Amino acid sequence: MTLSEQSWNAIMSMVLLANHDEPQALRLKDLQAHLGVSRPQMELIMARLREAGLVEGIRGTGGGYYLKRAAYKINLADIVSAVEPSEHGFAWLNTGTETERALAKQVWQDLNNKLNALLSGMSLAVLAHQEKPRLKPRMGQTANMIANMFPAHHASLVVESNHMMA
Repeated sequence: MTLSEQSWNAIMSMVLLANHDEPQALRLKDLQAHLGVSRPQMELIMARLREAGLVEGIRGTGGGYYLKRAAYKINLADIVSAVEPSEHGFAWLNTGTETERALAKQVWQDLNNKLNALLSGMSLAVLAHQEKPRLKPRMGQTANMIANMFPAHHASLVVESNHMMA
């Protein structure tokens, strides 16, 4: 997965669609003007988003685009994967010795997996400020958060319990 200017424009287009409160669809020329991209580039982005089932287009007078699914059901990985080619085509992954190429591909795959996981965990609704982000505590974080809520009490309980044992 790569993040290019096209990814950014696709994400921002989706944010604009998510925040569009009007009953009619958002026109392509309005998206284009807001993002400052060429018409052919905007058409390509919207075509790919439509093919991925993220937006729906209406032709003719009063036409435009709207989200096909609720914003909370769309994550950023859905958007990026819709507009970015699946083949990354980085020539530098094919240079060097066989060992170096294998290492470069493994590092790239690990980075790709982490980026995909990060983007999959972010909904369009959060980015469009339609819902608050929910933090998912990691293992051990919950105990640390609780301990940090009462640091003075926790320390005095330990001291008192040690004195009682003596």
